[in-house]
Amino acid sequence: MQESCYCGRTGEITAREPVVMRDGGRALRCPDCGHLDRIDWLPEDVRRHIFDEAESRQAKVA
Repeated sequence: MQESCYCGRTGEITAREPVVMRDGGRALRCPDCGHLDRIDWLPEDVRRHIFDEAESRQAKVA
């Protein structure tokens, strides 16, 4: 899934950094500007899949 950030960055949604919020919610951080995009609006199964994919990509980079 492609998306754009407010800073103008475009790319795969799963290329963002996965972040677990203090309230337990999940968000994806833009690697360019740091903007947090909460993904609570997505259905749970889609949200889990996207977050897991972003975590997997992060692990490969680290």
